Amino acid sequence: MKQQHVLRDYPKMADGNLGEFGLGVGGPLSGNPLFASLSALGGKITAKATEFNTAVAIAATGSATDTAHKNTVRGQLIVLLNTGADGVDAIAQGNVETLTASGYHLSSASGTAPAPVGTVSIASLSNVASGKLGLNLAITGNVWAVVVESQTAPNVWTKVAVFTDLNNTVMTGLTPGASYTFRVCAMAAANQVSEWSVPITGICT
Repeated sequence: MKQQHVLRDYPKMADGNLGEFGLGVGGPLSGNPLFASLSALGGKITAKATEFNTAVAIAATGSATDTAHKNTVRGQLIVLLNTGADGVDAIAQGNVETLTASGYHLSSASGTAPAPVGTVSIASLSNVASGKLGLNLAITGNVWAVVVESQTAPNVWTKVAVFTDLNNTVMTGLTPGASYTFRVCAMAAANQVSEWSVPITGICT
């Protein structure tokens, strides 16, 4: 059977999508023990993606020089993402959960056309125990994993969990009394990803 690996689809992404993707990779690589050897690289990817997002915003109403700078930073970000992809493939050795935890998209494990990805939303949050919030998900269609992001600052989202067991979607290690905002998206074969759900906020007891 064909082994899964990082799908290097990011060079074809639109500017806005590439910047968000870079942030979605940089965070997990710099903050996940699975990728301890890539932590410094993850920080560089996050910094470069942030620089790229700023350059994109300036170029939207700026000069030809601003556009050229944006394109230069885009190229630098892609080089860093390529290096990260090599490192993740070497660490994961085809393990789907490890690959998904990196923030990168996955290749298809077969040559057949996969069923379209379904949808997921957070119907409600429930306090299942102290320091734990349960995500009560509404799932429709073909979904093999759910990615969870938490809002850490206005318009800043950080990947905090990937659930492959959709009957156990509990966020742990939370601070009692703190407020948390989450959003989710669905993943399916061939690295299909749904749109992000509407965010929902709850207080952990």
